[in-house]
Amino acid sequence: MKSLSISLSFAALTAAAPAFADVDAQELWAEWQAQIAATGQTMTTESVTETADGLVISGLTTTNVQADVTSTGSIDQVTLTENADGTVSVEMSEVYRIRTQTDAGAGPAFDVSMEMRHQGLEVTVSGTPAARQYDYSADSMIFTTEQITVDGESEGMFDLDFTISDLVAQYLVEGADVDDVSFTSTSELGGVTGTIDAAAPDGEAGNFKLSFNMGATTSSGSGTLGSMAALSQMSSGGVLPEEFDLEGQASYDRLSYEMTFEAPGSNFNMAFANEGGDLGVAFGPSGLTYDLSSENVVSTVQTSDFPLPIEVSAASAAFLLTIPMMPEPEPSDMALRLDYQELTVNDALWGMIDPGAAIPRDPATLVLDVTGQVQMLVNLMAGDPSAFQGPPGELRDVTLNELEVSVAGASLTGEGDLDFAPGQMIPQPVGAIDLQLSGANALIERLVGAGLLPAQQAAMFQGMAGMFARPGAAPDTLETTIDFLPGGGITANGVPLQ
Repeated sequence: MKSLSISLSFAALTAAAPAFADVDAQELWAEWQAQIAATGQTMTTESVTETADGLVISGLTTTNVQADVTSTGSIDQVTLTENADGTVSVEMSEVYRIRTQTDAGAGPAFDVSMEMRHQGLEVTVSGTPAARQYDYSADSMIFTTEQITVDGESEGMFDLDFTISDLVAQYLVEGADVDDVSFTSTSELGGVTGTIDAAAPDGEAGNFKLSFNMGATTSSGSGTLGSMAALSQMSSGGVLPEEFDLEGQASYDRLSYEMTFEAPGSNFNMAFANEGGDLGVAFGPSGLTYDLSSENVVSTVQTSDFPLPIEVSAASAAFLLTIPMMPEPEPSDMALRLDYQELTVNDALWGMIDPGAAIPRDPATLVLDVTGQVQMLVNLMAGDPSAFQGPPGELRDVTLNELEVSVAGASLTGEGDLDFAPGQMIPQPVGAIDLQLSGANALIERLVGAGLLPAQQAAMFQGMAGMFARPGAAPDTLETTIDFLPGGGITANGVPLQ
């Protein structure tokens, strides 16, 4: 929420507010003030001066208060110029200042000051009052930290510096009534680079460094001004309305970062890179959805607590989560999907575990796809979830659409359906899950041959498998059905487990 409150002011200045057309500067300024107020912020100016072709607004400051956090954004001058073609140009001072302060309360008081500098920023407003469009572009936007204090004292060094380059964006803001304004946006940027450099205070040893680089990115978003205002006030006890609706998507062609921590007797380094990905977020009446994916992922970790570097890679990685947020008359949809294809680890790590290469080092696969329905009992969009008593909802049904765990030549797959009755203190599913296991005996023989698994434990596993599973149609395959019975009973291949 803190980052949202910091960014709302600048977003209102450069995005939602100026998107008017065929209006003069005075009308634009009036609507601008109305939209800032609609997001729950306050605005002050040192002066507003009328010119022959517009307005000059000096000493503009916006303030956003959320519980114990106060965020301010200030800019020296904004000039609105009416053009001959009916559009309005918006020119801003090079520096936009951001300050975030927290009250001491139960913890220390933080005071963080940042600056955003732009180069080549151009904003042009066009359209009609009911469908206002603005286009803006910038060669770069550079964000830097200026000062950070804790309880009034400087806490070591913390330098943040990141740059957005070659930005082109378009916004369409629709709705003549400020209480009913919706927006859509599209943008492209050439890349984002940045660094974070931190050191311990008072000459103490220890430092942290982070560098990141994101390639060309395209994004889009939509929502309502009222939704943005409600979200910004959540930490102050605000309640999100039922018509709340925000969503956004982005695609990028590469991403990398490196993180290092050093202290006496300890060090840690992590590097990550991929060759592109997508991300999406939707937050509305149907719930909250995160949808992330990336291609050709490589992550490496080196630490003083482990003798070798650990490298993990995947041809693709994906994560999807959908959860309902508020009660409805009927159960609401939920979903979870994890999908990692062609997972591998480095040979050095394999060599520690299996120096004789007895275990197949084929790329692994991990897939879990679950959908279902939940009857929500409380509104998670209404304030602090920690204040709720009892579970927020009850499962009604769960479908295991796909399960696949393939590693070292063995593979476990499964699917099934479970139902849950209302009002259960401890959920007791009724239904069945079908599982298939292939290649397990061959893997066990390799583990025993390599001395990684005692023969007695291998025999115990094979004996239990014969009890709780049945042979499949193909060699070295086992099948079983896990039945969840009314009353809480569970069987595997007809043999009671509970």
